[in-house]
Amino acid sequence: MKRLLLLGAILAIGATAFAVTEGVSYNGLGKPDTMYTPVTYESNALGNGFGDITTNDNAVHKDKAVNIFRRKGRGWEDKAATHILLNVLKPIKIESEVDFLYTQAVAGDGLNIGDIGFRISGMGPAAVEFKFHGELFNLPGKVTVKGHNGFFPMQTAILGGGTETIVDNDIMLYGGMKEIEVDAYFKDVGKHGLKFGVIVARAEYQ
Repeated sequence: MKRLLLLGAILAIGATAFAVTEGVSYNGLGKPDTMYTPVTYESNALGNGFGDITTNDNAVHKDKAVNIFRRKGRGWEDKAATHILLNVLKPIKIESEVDFLYTQAVAGDGLNIGDIGFRISGMGPAAVEFKFHGELFNLPGKVTVKGHNGFFPMQTAILGGGTETIVDNDIMLYGGMKEIEVDAYFKDVGKHGLKFGVIVARAEYQ
C-alpha cells in the first residue's frame, strides 16, 4: 500500500513538472542561474519555442544552482486583483432652527434680524448654499452668512436686485453638528403691508 501511495505522489509531481511559466530558478543567494548562456537560453528555450536545452550546450555550470525552463501548460491559471475601498458617507443634513419668523415695523423704519440659525452635519467635503427669495429680500439692505468658530467664512450679499445667493463649495464636514447663522439688515422696510421672504439653505456632498 505504501508503494502505491509513493508511486501516486511521484506521478503527481511528474504531471505538473512542465506546467509553469517559462523562466529560470534562483539560488539561495538570490543570484540568477548562469548554467546556460543567453544565446543557448534564447535559441533553445524561448527564441524558437520550448526546445531541447541540451542541444549545443557546452557551458559548465559553476554557481551551484539549477536552471529550469518550463512551458506553461493546461491546468494552470493567472490571477489579477483590483483592490477597491468604499467609504460610505453619513447622510448630509441641514436644518433651520426656526421655520417661521414674524416681526413688525412701521413704514419707513430700518430693521435688523440677527442670528437666524442653521445647523449642518455630515462627513466629507460639501457645498453649502443660501438663496434669499421674495419681496422682503428685494428691499434695500444686505445679508451675511457665517459659521461659528470659523466654519463657513463670512460672506455678504447686497439686497435690492432680486434673488441673491451665497455659497461655499469648500466645506469639510467631520461629523457632529456645525452652526451657521444668517444676519439681515434692511435699510428701509418701505410702505405698509405684508412682505414675504424665504431663505432656502441647501447642502450637498462634493
